[in-house]
Amino acid sequence: MEQVGQLTDSQMEELHQLYQNEWWTKGRTLADVRIAVAHSGVVVAFTDPQSGSLAAFCRVITDFVYKALVLDVIVAAPYRGMGLGRALMDAVVSHPSLREVRHLELYCRPELMEFYHPWGFTEDLGELRFMRSARA
Repeated sequence: MEQVGQLTDSQMEELHQLYQNEWWTKGRTLADVRIAVAHSGVVVAFTDPQSGSLAAFCRVITDFVYKALVLDVIVAAPYRGMGLGRALMDAVVSHPSLREVRHLELYCRPELMEFYHPWGFTEDLGELRFMRSARA
């Protein structure tokens, strides 16, 4: 697989299609996906070197000093079981722009928590609690 830091137009369309198959991203529009990706501080993706197809993707919203929020870790169905989820996370935690960030954060479903433990992610946040204000 080839690691890339930005997507072509066709890969952006593939990402939009991938999103339609996941519970947490279903219903996102292509226009919104383009905006979200464009405004992400770091994009990590893997593409198939022969076809150029998008195989795996994640993005990070960050201030590059204190916080970096890892979002949308996703692997296309034909490429699952090949270690691309681990490769995405390895690339994120070692990304030159994120090396000095104090806190890498993400949120996930309970059954996925163990997957993220090898990179130092923990559910032990002490007194901190996750909060949300829904607007739409």
